[in-house]
Amino acid sequence: MFSNTSILAARLAEEGGWADTAAVIDEQTGEIHRHREIHARARQLADEFLDHGIGPGDHVGFLVGDRPEWMPAFLAVHAIGAVPLVVNPDLAAHVQSRMLGILPTRFVISYRDDALHIEGRNSRIPAAPHGHRDGPTASRYYLYSSGTTGIPKTVAHTSADLSFFHEAVGGKNGLDIRATDTIVSLSQYYFTYGFNNQFVYPLFSGASVVLNRQRRNEETFVDSLHRYGATLAFSVPSALAKLADHIESSAVERPAALRAIVSAGEPLPDAVADRLEDRWQVPVLNQIGSTEVGNAFCANGVTRRAAGTAGFVCPGYAVQLRSDSGHPLPTAGSEQKVGAVWVTGPTIPSHAVTVNGTKELLVNGWLETKDFGYWADNGGLVVVGRTDDFVHAGGISMSAVEIESAIRSCAGVEDCAVLAPLVDGVSTLSALVVMNPSTGEPEESFAALRAQLRRHLDPFRVPKQWTPVSEIPRTGSGKIMRHKLSSVLDNGKHGMVR
Repeated sequence: MFSNTSILAARLAEEGGWADTAAVIDEQTGEIHRHREIHARARQLADEFLDHGIGPGDHVGFLVGDRPEWMPAFLAVHAIGAVPLVVNPDLAAHVQSRMLGILPTRFVISYRDDALHIEGRNSRIPAAPHGHRDGPTASRYYLYSSGTTGIPKTVAHTSADLSFFHEAVGGKNGLDIRATDTIVSLSQYYFTYGFNNQFVYPLFSGASVVLNRQRRNEETFVDSLHRYGATLAFSVPSALAKLADHIESSAVERPAALRAIVSAGEPLPDAVADRLEDRWQVPVLNQIGSTEVGNAFCANGVTRRAAGTAGFVCPGYAVQLRSDSGHPLPTAGSEQKVGAVWVTGPTIPSHAVTVNGTKELLVNGWLETKDFGYWADNGGLVVVGRTDDFVHAGGISMSAVEIESAIRSCAGVEDCAVLAPLVDGVSTLSALVVMNPSTGEPEESFAALRAQLRRHLDPFRVPKQWTPVSEIPRTGSGKIMRHKLSSVLDNGKHGMVR
């Protein structure tokens, strides 16, 4: 009955000597669940799921959330050959229904009233078309992309990819994760980043993960690092900027056991990494990945590191930078040529599934990640932004990420985003800014910001239009949802400063 995933995971725990070490620590209750207990519970749940009618190849909506039941329940679904579709349990019901409807989802596993619940979703759902319904040997799972484009897209990976993910990032040439490590992750299970941080790495290394059912802010994140003796912290750049502010303003001491902070999700500003490293004297290790790849394809490790970049290409993958005409750019040379990032590797599926049907992902075996970057002299990949991170104003294309990083470095700025709407028929570089309430009147604050930016940016990169807003729309993983910026600008136009 049991799939290769469950058998392999249990065998690794026994042979690795970590079966009786902590796997999951529940931050809410303080309970510790050991690896042996996780696998025993997975076997029990597999029988329960079979009794409820879940069988090989059935697509199962997985809405469990960040709690100790997640790992054994996920392993149990795999054990019987069913196919989990991981969905954020905190989304509105109609959004969840839309996401579940992308696949022929027959059952939903959720958690409420302190227990797992199994429900048949819709008995009238037709069988999946040929090639879409998975047998027990496929051992697939589906994760949704972060949603920055507003179009739900889910991508399938297989259990065979999991050990590959761990070795590429958590192996000896990477983070060198061991059974003695304790992980605290800002990203949650239903994001690809959090799926690896909280599930894959502990499963294949014997490390433990500290779970919180609520998304942590900078204060509770630091508290978790201290309270549980965390050795590895996983976060995203926007949250790390707030973490640096908190550390500096409150004189927070370095967690004694912490040996690395890992960043992913969007380009990491050097200034943020420098502040954290200077204050805590621990490396801040950047990486880049995608849901389509399943994990990072470039990453920094604790010993093999390319400072100031997203890291070296991970084992098993190949990365090319291509020109506008599609030709590969040289990997070395005196000029830093920015190109589109393309990646190939064994974990990238041929297609994704969206609300509009199947979408092909590969071109001659290569995936265009929609990122732009260049090769640094140290061999690492520097990511300057995504396709939708570039704005076009006055006939000039420029990186919104670069401008936003400069704005966020200014005193009093809590968050920001830039866009280039049409103003009187002319594309105009504009900034949406969340200011600290103590900064005073927006007009005076923005005048000071403009003066400071002119000392660091070319004049055409300094926004001409400034709008105070209460928040910048971001996904749960911290990425700016740029498709929503225009509506935020429209709502804030009464406070616009030119």
